[in-house]
Amino acid sequence: MAKKSETQKPNKSGHRIAFYVRVSTEEQAENPEGSIRNQEERLKAAVQLKNMEGLFGEVVETFIDRAKSGKDTNRSELQRLLSAIRRREVTLLMVTELSRLSRSIKDFAGIWELMQANGCGFMSLRENFDTTTAAGEMVLYTVANIAQFERRQISERVSANLHARAARGLYNGGTVPMGYKLIPGKKGYLEIEPEQAEVVKKAFEKYLQTGSLVGTAKWLNANGYQPKRETQGGGDKPRTGLFNLVNLHDLLCRKAYIGVKVYKSKGEVKEAQALWEPIIDKASFFRAQTMLKEKRQRKPESERRYPYALTGFIVCEKCGERMAGKSANGNGGKIPYYEHTWQLKRQSGLVKKCFDCSPFRILAKKVEPAIWTEAIRVMASPELAKGLIEAARQAYTKRTQTTETRRVREKISALKSQLEVMAERLSQLPKTVSAEPIFRQMEKIEILKNEEEKRLVRVQTENFYAEKPASLNTYQDFLADLKRLAADPTAKTKVLETLIHKIRITPEGFKLEFFAGEDSIERGLARVAGPRPSNLGHLSRHSKIGLVAGSTELTNGDPGRTRSLRLLASGSKAA
Repeated sequence: MAKKSETQKPNKSGHRIAFYVRVSTEEQAENPEGSIRNQEERLKAAVQLKNMEGLFGEVVETFIDRAKSGKDTNRSELQRLLSAIRRREVTLLMVTELSRLSRSIKDFAGIWELMQANGCGFMSLRENFDTTTAAGEMVLYTVANIAQFERRQISERVSANLHARAARGLYNGGTVPMGYKLIPGKKGYLEIEPEQAEVVKKAFEKYLQTGSLVGTAKWLNANGYQPKRETQGGGDKPRTGLFNLVNLHDLLCRKAYIGVKVYKSKGEVKEAQALWEPIIDKASFFRAQTMLKEKRQRKPESERRYPYALTGFIVCEKCGERMAGKSANGNGGKIPYYEHTWQLKRQSGLVKKCFDCSPFRILAKKVEPAIWTEAIRVMASPELAKGLIEAARQAYTKRTQTTETRRVREKISALKSQLEVMAERLSQLPKTVSAEPIFRQMEKIEILKNEEEKRLVRVQTENFYAEKPASLNTYQDFLADLKRLAADPTAKTKVLETLIHKIRITPEGFKLEFFAGEDSIERGLARVAGPRPSNLGHLSRHSKIGLVAGSTELTNGDPGRTRSLRLLASGSKAA
């Protein structure tokens, strides 16, 4: 539990004031009583009035969360505000009403504890709080409880209504399944869209013939049976316009196509007869499920399963994509490795793949020992720890958005638009006309887009949003705790993911990015010691310091083309 302190008194220049403004939805943003401008004006007027009565303070920054719920602390501007409070850059936080800050008593208690520990006062205009007295603090918690009660009541009413509609077989929201469309004026009802329904039927028909997801996806794409990009209902992401391993599997598993509505009630999955016509007969649907189940590779949950200790934070330096653990059969049994899994899935429906990252995969039993050796070296060396913190201090920068970053983003957006136009052209292409020329052009554009996305990763790495570095003493305590934990062989994964932010795989070897920021180290210490008393969320950026690895050799696990990855000489540098 954080140590409490007296609310910081204003200095000779008054309080350093921060405004926090939040609107939960676009509809609320248009409401004068809940608008961003309205909240700001009320807060400014309150400060002006206080300054007329005597020296009160000045506003140092306004933190605005647009279209964000107050049910938790997973809000970017709130997290930035909390970091400013930790750095004691703010001595008074002002809101128009308590519910703008939080509707959860647990979250508010944690925020208020943080404010007390860092000498920050709190003022809410609607409730007229005075946090310098015990009575004022009691009223504060009482109102927070009421705000949470109101939120739970609203949530329960909405949930009950949705469950009742689902039990009747009505469409409740979300993206309308391909092959159906909304009926104007009849909320919750769907009707069949003939053209896309034919694509759904062909997908089932071809899969039942071949038993292969990849083969079916390739056949559908090559023969002009593509998903329509435009969607109806919830969700703002269009479909890809092409079939791949993922979206084809999802389509084959949707019970909506046999006229069944699937929903959850109190954690239990339930089914109801849907109020729309089926596209697929039940015999064909359940035959497809049986085939999918038989094809599915079940991974045994046993000690023999390879643990893949680097999953989640090992990425490709060139494209920025995470590399996931996979295995292949070799002469000596299963061979574990890390590869560009999602890239492979995205392109599974294309005849010609566009993989230009090197290495595309690496052997787990080569890279993991090399990473562990470097981690032990950092935990055991005071000189390396000092060097990392010094490098972090030098890299500590303010938020920047360069002209180059904007230019690259615009180019990526233009290439995406070209792909969308070509995908739309594909969907309108007569079945008698070959789609091969369009596919070739799309592949070229996809390669250009991938190159620009990789370039964007490089530009952003040079201009990352750095977190304030921890002190050297704090960092050394952090490393000492991890070193003690590392003595337990079963704790290797926990040690690595607490110490290392990213492992970037390069053609020459790898680069490590270590956590070195104040908040990151605080979370790391709590992770090693146990759970925190409250969850104040997390920051999306971290201080990133690279350490080039030693002279170990890594080899590509592809039998037939072995690539040697020589790791560079040891040393440290900013990532």
